[in-house]
Amino acid sequence: MDCCTNKDKSDRRAGTPGPEGHRGEQSERLTLGGSVLAAVLSSACCWLPLLLLAFGASAAGVSAFFERWRLVFVVVAVAMLGAGFYVVYFRKAAYVAGSCEAAPRPRRVFSQAMLWMAALLVAAFALFPNYAGAFARTLYSSRGADTPHAVVAGAALHRFRIEGMTCESCAVALEADLGKLDGVSSARADYASKMAEVYSARADIESQVRAVAQKHGYRASPE
Repeated sequence: MDCCTNKDKSDRRAGTPGPEGHRGEQSERLTLGGSVLAAVLSSACCWLPLLLLAFGASAAGVSAFFERWRLVFVVVAVAMLGAGFYVVYFRKAAYVAGSCEAAPRPRRVFSQAMLWMAALLVAAFALFPNYAGAFARTLYSSRGADTPHAVVAGAALHRFRIEGMTCESCAVALEADLGKLDGVSSARADYASKMAEVYSARADIESQVRAVAQKHGYRASPE
């Protein structure tokens, strides 16, 4: 027995979703949008300092704050993406035999395409710390921030071990703020060696470097 009303049949032929279809669409938007947002936030410890640096703002403390929540955001992103795959591929249709509402094929194809696009975005943002170094240095160079400074008379090289950096963009942001210190003619931070080098004639340069590193969430120890 066909339980569909004439309006139901008309809506089905026209591809107009009913209440169950609308709830399905909302579930898809929630899971896909939520997974991408969580992935974006999971890599904020790397890209947000670079964004602030591009606008000439200090990134102090930003990286350390988001790094503490990185794993949580990654787990949420993967969980919501998994829910998206379930909704799009495995969720039972609202109606089965005698269904009055079957998702039109074009809409199913669109949902699947959006799902895989979201998966690519999640992967790109979640893995951003792995390739942030090249991006960070490119941005830094384009702003002329890595141009060597003339070493002023009396300036000495001070080396510091930096603990707490999690990716190359951390070093770029730290280097930028160290270079802004009064009396510093040149500054360089390296993530691979966990070292920072500062040329300065200031007598209190150690305390200044420690203070800048602490604002970023790192610990600086003179070598």
